[in-house]
Amino acid sequence: DMKLFIILALVCYWLTCCAPSVAELAKTNPEAVVARKDELLAGKSVSKETLMAVVDAYNTLGSSALKAKNYNEAEKQFKESLVLDNKNKQANYGLAMIEGLRLFKKGNRSALWDSLEKFGKATYFDPTKGEPYYWMGRAYEKKDDGDFELIVEAYKNALKGNLTPELKTEVENCLATVKIRQKTHESFWK
Repeated sequence: DMKLFIILALVCYWLTCCAPSVAELAKTNPEAVVARKDELLAGKSVSKETLMAVVDAYNTLGSSALKAKNYNEAEKQFKESLVLDNKNKQANYGLAMIEGLRLFKKGNRSALWDSLEKFGKATYFDPTKGEPYYWMGRAYEKKDDGDFELIVEAYKNALKGNLTPELKTEVENCLATVKIRQKTHESFWK
């Protein structure tokens, strides 16, 4: 009897102390957390930690889908996140980026102006990221490739923010190309 009690006590201890928390699971296995959402959020007194873990799981899935350019899936995940936390900055950032990218792809002048607004909105929700500024630079170039000051400013702002190494290289190349075009333009009109 005492052996069984000790074994049960150790199993309970392991389950409460060693099993990954919902917050850890949201990072390592967001699909599992989302699949258990109803169970996790059932009951009257759901902890803030559990709620935020489910929100984080949706945001992780949304960010992965956004990175893979699967905008419909990303949008779905971010919207699920906002159902639980309607002011969530990561989800709002993701949705603003998706809208901006879709408008950028349309490419007409009106859509490009609207994309600039959406990318600006994304910088509001996460001022640390450089990606929205990169897309602003691209939109300014597509709209009017002679508007050098705005294009250069957007790319410089992108470089001040967090970028993946690949995107940082892309931004540096875009900035160098624009500066060369700007110099050529200025020397031509002198």
